[in-house]
Amino acid sequence: MGLGRLRYYVLRELDIGPDGNWTDAGFRSRYQAELANGLGNLLNRSLSMLQKYRGGVVPARANDLAADADKAADETRALLKQSQLQAALQSIWGLVTRANQYVDQTKPFSLAKDPAKAQRLDEVLYNLAETCRILGVLLWPFLPGTATKIYAQLGLTGEPNQLAAAKWGGLEPGQKIGVPTPLFPRRDE
Repeated sequence: MGLGRLRYYVLRELDIGPDGNWTDAGFRSRYQAELANGLGNLLNRSLSMLQKYRGGVVPARANDLAADADKAADETRALLKQSQLQAALQSIWGLVTRANQYVDQTKPFSLAKDPAKAQRLDEVLYNLAETCRILGVLLWPFLPGTATKIYAQLGLTGEPNQLAAAKWGGLEPGQKIGVPTPLFPRRDE
């Protein structure tokens, strides 16, 4: 069992104060649903599409998910100041869910088939890549290893260890991303 997976489950499932309940089934469920299928899938498919359709180069800035990301960042910072770790993770996962819904709504795979929709595809790809960057920053207090891997896959150097960096627009157009690699491989445990 990886340390990041364990850390995530404990922080997500066992709130500070009241007694908690650990179950192996609960652990597997959170891993599959939230880490592998939620965050991992979002990052992998977002960066794979950016690699496939734009040669791994971040397109011009677009702001479809800016309000969602800013809201999640503001909520997360406020909740962390109040030591409400579980609620902060819930806010972060709200952004993960929203970004995955955005993929379903915008259908970038379909946009890529129509050259007349190239600009819209660029907008979608920027929104997804920038959301992944912000998620890396927001996840640093909880999953520093995962956050660093997200940054590396985005081709960014350093560590995403400053919550102030969770502001929309930090991913520069023209940035060359790294190789998309699954963060949380799906497992049959």
